[in-house]
Amino acid sequence: MSGCPSEETILAFVEDRLPHEQRALAEAHLSRCDACGSLLAAVAATWHAEGRFVEAAPPPRTFAPAEQVGPYVIVDHAGSGAMGDVYRARDGRLGREVALKVLQVRFARDPERLARFRQEARAAGALSHPNLLTLFDVGTHEDVPYLVTEWLEGVTLRARLMRGPLPPEQALRLGIQLSQGLAAAHTRGVIHRDLKPANIFLCANGGARILDFGLARLTERVEHTEDASLTQSGAVVGTAGYMAPEQIRGQGVDARADVFSLGTVLYEAVSGQAPFGGDSPVERMSASLRDAPPVLPGELGTVIARCLAKDPGDRFQSAQDLAFALESIAARGAPLAVRRQVFPRPALLAAAAAVLLLLVVVGFLAFDRRTATVAVPTAQSSRPTYRPVTFRRGHVLNARFSADGHTLLYGAAWEGGPAELYSARTERPLSQPLGQHADVLAASSKGELAVLLEPRFFDAEHGSGTLGLMPLAGGAPRAVLDGVLEADWGRADGPLAVVRRVGENFRLEQPPGTVRFESQGWISHARVSPDGARIAFLFHAHPKDDRGGVWVLEKDGPPRELSSDWASIRGLAWSPDGSEVWFTASRTGADSELFAVDLRGTTRPVDRIAGRMVLHDISQDGSVLVDHPMIRTGLAFGHAGTERDLTWSDSSFMTDMSRDGRTFLFTEGAEVEGPTYGAYLRTSDGAPPIRLGDGIPMALSPDGKQVLLVRYGEQMEFLLLPTGAGEPRSLSLAPVTTVLTARWFPDGKRLLLRAHEEGRPARLWVFEPGSGAPRPITEEGTGFHTVISPDGLRLATVDAEGSLRLFSQTGEAQGTVPGRFTDQWVAGWDASGTALYLRSVSLPVRVSRVDVKTGVSTPHLTLPAGGIKPGLISVMTLAISEDGRSYAYSYNEALSRLFLVEGLAQARSAPERH
Repeated sequence: MSGCPSEETILAFVEDRLPHEQRALAEAHLSRCDACGSLLAAVAATWHAEGRFVEAAPPPRTFAPAEQVGPYVIVDHAGSGAMGDVYRARDGRLGREVALKVLQVRFARDPERLARFRQEARAAGALSHPNLLTLFDVGTHEDVPYLVTEWLEGVTLRARLMRGPLPPEQALRLGIQLSQGLAAAHTRGVIHRDLKPANIFLCANGGARILDFGLARLTERVEHTEDASLTQSGAVVGTAGYMAPEQIRGQGVDARADVFSLGTVLYEAVSGQAPFGGDSPVERMSASLRDAPPVLPGELGTVIARCLAKDPGDRFQSAQDLAFALESIAARGAPLAVRRQVFPRPALLAAAAAVLLLLVVVGFLAFDRRTATVAVPTAQSSRPTYRPVTFRRGHVLNARFSADGHTLLYGAAWEGGPAELYSARTERPLSQPLGQHADVLAASSKGELAVLLEPRFFDAEHGSGTLGLMPLAGGAPRAVLDGVLEADWGRADGPLAVVRRVGENFRLEQPPGTVRFESQGWISHARVSPDGARIAFLFHAHPKDDRGGVWVLEKDGPPRELSSDWASIRGLAWSPDGSEVWFTASRTGADSELFAVDLRGTTRPVDRIAGRMVLHDISQDGSVLVDHPMIRTGLAFGHAGTERDLTWSDSSFMTDMSRDGRTFLFTEGAEVEGPTYGAYLRTSDGAPPIRLGDGIPMALSPDGKQVLLVRYGEQMEFLLLPTGAGEPRSLSLAPVTTVLTARWFPDGKRLLLRAHEEGRPARLWVFEPGSGAPRPITEEGTGFHTVISPDGLRLATVDAEGSLRLFSQTGEAQGTVPGRFTDQWVAGWDASGTALYLRSVSLPVRVSRVDVKTGVSTPHLTLPAGGIKPGLISVMTLAISEDGRSYAYSYNEALSRLFLVEGLAQARSAPERH
């Protein structure tokens, strides 16, 4: 036998259909050819596992419309897969449509099929991400298992590709979403192993979801017992043409196998052709092992080619790395043209002839009439360029241009370390540390820097600390003012403007000490105009919510709003001539764009990229500094020395936990819920959460039956929401207008509110629903992080001076615990009522048990349990069970890259009024 045998010969060898002489020749070749031996092993394993390579016939429907499956009512039959039927159903309890996947009756007693079905439920239940299908419930009906997921409107990628390939820009956005979804799955220890166009859903709203985790491999991070039998070496699972070579060979697979599969999907999406084709599964597996498809042109083609490397070591080593590579292409606006195979048709030939004639005429006119110029705009010439400045894993804090516009200054926290100050040059962005644990706030024309010393961050963009001044040329900073959030001189080097938080209020001061504007709302991103005549800033009505608008403060007169009603707004800078304020914002709370608003209030879009964008600064020549962050608010639960991540989506903010530590409340926003937020209830065993409704849940009653919920709008709306059956009950909290925190007393009748009246500082109030108005029990400006004792008789809080104070339930002072507890918050009482749990503010968070009588502090635990990872900003809310064995907390993390953008200053498009 000369050369390698054909795929048909190998298949005939497996089926024992070769004549004796040919079989002997084939055996001799297979014994010495590694590639053919691998293909033989894959074909044999798959053949014996599945019996044959044929598509299963559509199974009969097992449930009819209006039938009840558990608590779900069938609406109609949506489709069938290899193992189960999918129905559209209605959940009458929550009034929503769901997708109900039921294992076919004929497979319900098949141990392998049943194990795969259960594995899909375990894998999906362990995951939470906007680009992964959300699992709501699992159950059994008449001995047939089912699982319930969100109902999606749209089409599969396979159905979409039947109409032709995707535009390269759309394929790039799809690749970013899918790689981010895979990265989230891999972080939780789940390898998909069957990524293909049929398992990717394109939602009507532009999002994408990865479906079907029936073949997923669950690693040690997810508890399992049946997985080993489904993933043992030698068993080939997956789809021919999309499996990685090591997967075909039956070897162990890791995240890089999914990277390969995603590469095949993207190749097909942009070119219209599968990279490893063939008429049979054997031919497609052979191509995956042996062939290298033509490399597609452009940066996107280079990235896809790296995904398709035969050796896992030559691919991107993680889906997160792939996501960063794709995001960099999107941020730079690189050309994405892809050659596609086109077959000439008469109409196309005629059109080509017409275009050729037009070009000849245009060329003649240009040559003959030299005063006439024909300009043909291209996508490349009209797009700005995005050049990365930073390359390490971590979070960019603030970034500024120096006065000459050629030096970049930024603060960043890399690889889980503290904030550091760096500089780089625009012509060669090689960063140099400046030797300071600080963040940059402003740079003057005189070469002086305003920096934030030892910043403590309370979210992904902002922190507070001590304002320091230092020379750009080098030298130690001089501390000037404590409690500063923002500072800026403006190009005119006028008096310094600062934003400070004093008590409950945010203050804009210029110069420091002279209050120009004060509010209980959050003031952020304050920047002085180039001529020094105005200060622009972002104003957020609620201090814990980044929705808001762009405001400007003139030298004389009150501030006025230029652009309003943004669901999320962060980042601001003046245009070089001071005629516009540029900012980054979103109407939906998801991906943000770059906008500009003039002083009359006319807003125009400037540019957008896939994902989030935060504006930092604009130089005199129109260059722009932005960062591209991946921001996530997560939720972790710990018990008896072990800690698990229970984040549901990309913005899980924990608001309360039951006293036994078994149930907690959290809210979701960002990509999943948008600006309305969503209230969720979840148990600590990791079961899927229950969505209670729109809004932010604030407090869970002791019996777990009702939740105090707030909905943001022009005015706060307050409701009591049942966790089970029942209708929400609207509450009037007048004269209270804003509630910051809330906790139930142990009797389940009263609520302790930290709230304020319109224009007044916050204080503690006691409110009993149905028994009149809230009653204030403390002075204004008090009650920060107050907790209620197990018997409901005492309150405890750390005041601004670091004293741990005790109060009665009616607000009377009951003394002070011995000692000083500066930079600590009270997290809870222990069950005996003789000790309190206190936490530090900064990372790592150290929790101590403090004796109320003696003040003796005993270390209890340190968070996060696994140490500080790159991108972690802060641990926000923390709740501890009364026995001290369980806890839950929310954390804020961000991974970001800083980009230098050129070509934006002259952009103009149709304005819109706001």
